Amino acid sequence: MLLLIIGSLFFIPVTQQRNIPVKAPFLTLYTLLISPAQWIKWRPDLQKIAEEDSSRISFQKSTNSFLLTHTGESLRVTYQGNSLFIIDSLGTGIEQYDYTLVPRKIDDSTSVIVTRKTSVIDYILAKAGRDIFAGTHIADLKRFMETDSLRYGCRIFKTKVPEANLIEIKKEVLAKDKFTTAANSLSSLKTFIEANHAAPMQPVLAQFLPKGKDSMQVNVGFFIDKAVKPGDGVAFVTMPKGGPLYSAKFKGRFNRRDRVYEGLHRYFIDHGYQEVLLPIETYLDNKLPKSDTDKVNIQVNISSYF
Repeated sequence: MLLLIIGSLFFIPVTQQRNIPVKAPFLTLYTLLISPAQWIKWRPDLQKIAEEDSSRISFQKSTNSFLLTHTGESLRVTYQGNSLFIIDSLGTGIEQYDYTLVPRKIDDSTSVIVTRKTSVIDYILAKAGRDIFAGTHIADLKRFMETDSLRYGCRIFKTKVPEANLIEIKKEVLAKDKFTTAANSLSSLKTFIEANHAAPMQPVLAQFLPKGKDSMQVNVGFFIDKAVKPGDGVAFVTMPKGGPLYSAKFKGRFNRRDRVYEGLHRYFIDHGYQEVLLPIETYLDNKLPKSDTDKVNIQVNISSYF
């Protein structure tokens, strides 16, 4: 009887909490957590299922909850105020835990208070070093929100406008002529630089901007080492040297670089930054593409006030 009593003590319910700081604004984090499609992005187990066969995952959403199901297993999330109540039977066993989000005004981050119902034996195992919060996936959430390459699809870094003197050629052309126009502009700029005894200070810059259904604005430029007089279709622009830029690099087909733009735009929205100028692409190997399928090595730059 004594052993039975002692044994039963190990299964007495115990509530444990952990306060996890996440470097993301409260609203951004909350919006992510109430969207079932977003859970698939940040949870590795759901990503693996989706990669094998996305049709195996389905979800139903109501006003204050959603249910995500997969071959007899499920994830139910109910939210009220700043708290989310989660019943998770994906994988082995059933996990019940809560996330409570508390904004931190000091650094615009969020505290996630994780509450998990456990037992005395789990409590003892936690004291021995076992991570009993692993089943709450809070580490996956924190990693996703704090790693640009996971959350935005690219590593985003802050840099500066490298030079003050910029020359450029701007032309609006038919979309089918964009690459030929860019190549001609590049050749004209090189001739202009040589004629003015100047030197390029960075690789070639370019913008391919859609203009209506069939047209495109093609801008090609160089940062150079001195101020020059404009002429021969070449404009001279003074840039705010040292001004803030947010950048991300991309290697791949020219027509697949949109994913970097999407990531940068989401980054600006999440952080409340304002885009000052349209994004500019730096072609790091000093070569412009000749077709949509050409491989490019670029850095996409967006300027901001902060």
